[in-house]
Amino acid sequence: MKRCPFIAVVFLAGCAELPQPDALRILGAWVVVDFHSPKVTEDRSQLRKLAIISEGTWSEQFQGETFEDFEYRLDESKTPGQLDLIYTNAYGKRLTVRAIYEVLDDDRLRVCFGSPPVAKKNGKPVYVESIRPTAFAPTDGPLISYHRKMR
Repeated sequence: MKRCPFIAVVFLAGCAELPQPDALRILGAWVVVDFHSPKVTEDRSQLRKLAIISEGTWSEQFQGETFEDFEYRLDESKTPGQLDLIYTNAYGKRLTVRAIYEVLDDDRLRVCFGSPPVAKKNGKPVYVESIRPTAFAPTDGPLISYHRKMR
């Protein structure tokens, strides 16, 4: 009889919900609610654009209604979390955009993108290493805040 309270406490403690990994928390459709680029304080043309994140694919709406698809990798062991968006350009070159991210709660996501992996030199594209930001400030790439549209 003396063991019953102990067993009940252990059982109830085991029923507590464990936090989900970021890889699951980010899945779904997200709406851009705030967009700051390095060149301007706020780019209102990006508001209400969508990002649709599924396992392995991050689809981002940039221009008009067109979506660009990226493979993505998360490293949530880092603080802040690290995000890599990988795509293949028109010339068949695989490029990576490095970013940091944080899931603020189940309905808010913030991503700060690093420098683009392509620069122009003498009017020609030059492939460079994307520099991952160290803070949530639009220094080399945009800072985007999202709100969940649906799960």
